[in-house]
Amino acid sequence: MALAAAVLLYGLVVGLQYGTADWHLPSVLVVVPALLALAFGPPVIIASALFAVGTRWVFAAAEPGRTGAAVGTTVVILGIAVLGCFVVRRRERSAARLVSVATVAETAQRAVLRPVPATVGPFRTAANYRAAARYARIGGDLYAVADTPAGLRALIGDVRGKGLDAVATAAVVLGAFYEAVLDAPTLDALADRLDASLSRYLTDPESFVTAFLLEAAPDGTARGLSCGHPAALLLRDGAVSELPAPIGLPLGLRTTAPGSEPEPEPEPGPAPATPLLPGDTLLLYTDGLSEARDRAGDFYPLPDRLAACAGLPPQALVDRLQQDAHDFAGGTGDDTALLALALPAPPRPSAGAAAPD
Repeated sequence: MALAAAVLLYGLVVGLQYGTADWHLPSVLVVVPALLALAFGPPVIIASALFAVGTRWVFAAAEPGRTGAAVGTTVVILGIAVLGCFVVRRRERSAARLVSVATVAETAQRAVLRPVPATVGPFRTAANYRAAARYARIGGDLYAVADTPAGLRALIGDVRGKGLDAVATAAVVLGAFYEAVLDAPTLDALADRLDASLSRYLTDPESFVTAFLLEAAPDGTARGLSCGHPAALLLRDGAVSELPAPIGLPLGLRTTAPGSEPEPEPEPGPAPATPLLPGDTLLLYTDGLSEARDRAGDFYPLPDRLAACAGLPPQALVDRLQQDAHDFAGGTGDDTALLALALPAPPRPSAGAAAPD
């Protein structure tokens, strides 16, 4: 666009200069290097300035007595070219610095929020994260998956608050999860370990993290535990239901602060076991998905949209839901994390396969 504008302007000046006797616009040539400085580097800027200066002196040869005007235009053109080169160099240095900072930030973010493995035991797994802050990779939501002696264990959570403080809190929870997930005997014990680690870190008594913990045992059963977080959804044969799970307090609020009076907390009870069948998919999500609203104020119909994704592999499923919710709400209003765990169905025998004897 900058090049097209410069060429069009140059053609207009030349056409008016030689096409009519009433127009004298050689001084407009000073705009040519300024336009090209918007998109090109010093070599193009300098070349365009020299071309504009040469054109101005060609005009001067046909205009006796206007040598002073030609000299003034030449000085302005060269001055604009020098200034344009300086601005472009500053812009290039700033862009390189931004790329360097963004690379470091992305590396740090990936260290905090590790990519989930494609497979864990018999499960295929996938995750998708959309941060509310533009250009950010992570925010206050978190997820993690681990292969343990008890089977697959997964975590999804939502930190109260936003910004760098929320990212730091998410890092604490994720670090505690990876440390405790292998030897915690139950999901409730795992939640207590996460709560204890988080309580030592938090300084604001009103801070907390909602979380949902999932365990898929080798015997083919799944158990969940909600720490103030929406329950996982089970997609089976095109129908969607909530995974039964006891509900407890969010992380950071499960234990009483030192020096305060203990408050009785109802026991959530053992997590009920839900048998999983081949072809089942479990979706863990944060409220950035379920609470997305359109312009009319209607909430995103997650169960219906999830049911429409039946048969999709985990990565395609979370990608479609994330984009669908984004389009539904007309943008990103909150951090949104999705984690899908699918138990693949056995392959169907081919039509030409021989029947067993």
